[in-house]
Amino acid sequence: MWNRKTSLTYLFWTVALICSPLSANATDQVLATVGAEEIHSRELELAVASSPFSTQFNTMSEDEQASLRGDMLRRIVSARLLAFEAKRLGLDKTPAFKREMEDFRLGLLYRAYMDKLRAGVTIPADTLAEINRQFKGDADALEAAKSSYMSTQFRRMKLAALRQMQIDSNLRFFESRIHTGIKPETVLMQADGLHVAYGDIVDTAKWKKLPNKEWVKEQLENRSELLLVAMFAERDGANVSEQLNRFGAERLPALALEHKTSEWIPNEKAMRGWYTKHPEIGRIPAAYHVGQLVVDSREKAEALRTRIQHGESLFTLAGSNSIDPVGRKQNGDMGWMVEGRGLPELLKVLETLQDDELSGVVATQSGYHLITVLERRIGRQKPFSDVRERVKQMIVNQNFPAYMGELEKRYPVTWGVMASQAALQPTATP
Repeated sequence: MWNRKTSLTYLFWTVALICSPLSANATDQVLATVGAEEIHSRELELAVASSPFSTQFNTMSEDEQASLRGDMLRRIVSARLLAFEAKRLGLDKTPAFKREMEDFRLGLLYRAYMDKLRAGVTIPADTLAEINRQFKGDADALEAAKSSYMSTQFRRMKLAALRQMQIDSNLRFFESRIHTGIKPETVLMQADGLHVAYGDIVDTAKWKKLPNKEWVKEQLENRSELLLVAMFAERDGANVSEQLNRFGAERLPALALEHKTSEWIPNEKAMRGWYTKHPEIGRIPAAYHVGQLVVDSREKAEALRTRIQHGESLFTLAGSNSIDPVGRKQNGDMGWMVEGRGLPELLKVLETLQDDELSGVVATQSGYHLITVLERRIGRQKPFSDVRERVKQMIVNQNFPAYMGELEKRYPVTWGVMASQAALQPTATP
C-alpha cells in the first residue's frame, strides 16, 4: 500500500520528468511495467539527476541512495498510472484541454520567433568601441551598458517587425465595437487568416457586464500580437511539436488528479467540514520562554526555592546547582517550550503561572524542577481562509494512496527484479 504521506506537490515536479517514455538504450534495465508500458533505468536516473536532491546524492550513504531511487520509481509509476487514467476518462479530448494546448502552442511559437529576433541583435563595432571607452575599468557598468543597448535595439526591431506583420496581413482593429451590449461573437480584430472575437479575450460567464474598456483593449492587443507572431513564426518554419507533445504528456497526470480531487472536495463546504474535524491543522500552539532549575531530590528543590523567595536568582542557582547539563551551562535559560512538546508535568504547570512567577516543586522523570515563565506567546486557531490550501492538500494526501491502489488494479504494475524492493517500501515524504 502507498504511504498516506505521499506528497502531491512532489509528484507534480516528478511528472515533468517522466510522463513521456524515453527511448531506452541496449543497456537499460526494465524496472517496472505499467499496463503495456515499460519504465527503464535510464528514466529513473534522469529523474534522480533532475531532482532537488541531485547535488546531495553523492554524499548519501548507499542505503539512502537506494531509498531515494525506490521513492522516485514509485512516483514515476504513479504519474504513469494517472496519465493512463486521464486518457481513459477522455480528459485529453475536452474543450478546456484543447484550449490549454492551443494557448501553449501559440506561446511556444511566439517565444521561438522572439528568440530568433533577439539572436539577430548585434552591437555595431563603433558603438561597442565607444561603450568600452566610456566604461573602461568598470566591468559591471560595461555589461549593464551593453545589455541596455541590446534591449533597446530588440524593442525597436520587435516594434518594426510587428508593424510589418500588420501591414502584410491586412490587420484591422474594430475598437468602436467595444460598448455595452457587445456579444461574445463580435469580431474586434480581423487579419488574413486570423480574427479575435470579444469572447476570445473576455470570459463572458464571469463578466456579465462589459469590463473596463481600456482593459478590454489591452487584452485585444495582447491576443492579437500573440496570434500574429505565432502565424509568422510558423511561416518561417518554426516547429514546436516536440515541446507541445511533451507538455501534453506532462499535463495528463495533473488532469487526472484534478478530476479526482473534484470528487474528494466537491465544494468549499466539504473543506470547511474537514477543517472542523481536524482543527490541529490550523492550531498555533502557545509557547513559553522558560527559566528552570532541576535537582535530584525534593528536599534540595524546596531549599533552593526558599532561597529564591528570599531574593537569590534562579538563574544564578541553576548555573551552580542544576543537574541538567544544558540548564547548568545556560544558567537556567531553557529557551522556548511549545505547547504539546516536552514534559507534560511542566507544561501543565506553565499554563497556570503568571510571568516571572516561581512554581512549586514539580516532580518528573528527570528530577525535581523549579520553573518560571520569562515571556509567552498566546496560542490561537487560524481561520479557515489562512489554511485553505493546506486543508485541500491534506484531503488529497489522505485519499491519494487508496486511489493509487485502484489504478494499480486497473493498470497492472509489474516490478522488475532490480525494482522489486521499491514496490515494497513506503513512499517517503520529501
